[in-house]
Amino acid sequence: MDLRSLVKSYLTGLVAQGKKRLALEDEARSILRKWMLAARRGGDEAGSLGGKGPAQEVQIDAGAEGIKVSLREMVGDVADTPPETPEKVPVFFRPAGRTREEIWEQAKKLLLRWEPLRELGTLRDKMVWGEGAPEADIIFVGDAPNYYDEQEGRPFCGEAGTKLDEMLRAMGLARKDVYITHLVKYRPKMPRQTTNNRAPDAEEIRLSLPVLEFEVRYVRPKVIVALGVVAARGIIGQGELPLSAYQQMKGLSYCGSSVVVTHHPSYLLRTSILAERRKLWEEMLRVMELAHLPISAKQRGYFLPKD
Repeated sequence: MDLRSLVKSYLTGLVAQGKKRLALEDEARSILRKWMLAARRGGDEAGSLGGKGPAQEVQIDAGAEGIKVSLREMVGDVADTPPETPEKVPVFFRPAGRTREEIWEQAKKLLLRWEPLRELGTLRDKMVWGEGAPEADIIFVGDAPNYYDEQEGRPFCGEAGTKLDEMLRAMGLARKDVYITHLVKYRPKMPRQTTNNRAPDAEEIRLSLPVLEFEVRYVRPKVIVALGVVAARGIIGQGELPLSAYQQMKGLSYCGSSVVVTHHPSYLLRTSILAERRKLWEEMLRVMELAHLPISAKQRGYFLPKD
């Protein structure tokens, strides 16, 4: 998707939601002015939103100077702008609403038809939105829904979900006390797919990160738990590092929240080594400390050798 299409999708979505004003920083306002001037020089043929009739209008709030422009004028000449690197074009996920609750509900509706992900053609059709407390102190983030998540319409179902529930109980918590989600909200497609799954690829993650950023800024947790190396790579970046490298990093943060990297719960299905379980638990103790949760002596002693 080129820059023109992204801008068109974003602004058209705002108009469809009844949005009339958009606050802009100076740099963004300057760019829009350049687009408008170029579009006006090119006349009516400079660009179009793909339909006939009058252009839809939005009011751009530019401080003391209100600039009223049509969507056609704003995106008209973007097609003539040389793309920097197509895969690096930024995407934005900005649902509108008058209340927190309305914004949250609009986010789910917007994601169902959001072009950047829908146009990929590599994801299945059923959305799996996050669940839990909308103002939780802790967010758990996996990579993408699996077969069981898709069937239930909820994140972390099946055996991996059972293990996550056990981890939460050990922390003195339940699903209703935290927020659980995925980097990518749709199950990635595979040929002749039944119950088999795959991890999301780099482009699926890149185009999904604005949605995760929205969730994090909405919930405002104290700590984010990246469950597995795919989640860690998406949230933190730093390239194709192994999980151990992310686990050794200190002072990690994302959107103002601390980040703790640990194994995906499915790892507990594959190992019974006490030292490995203790290491994972120490990471959960760190999560509890960052979230300012009380920790009992019994909890601190989990998976330690008995005297």
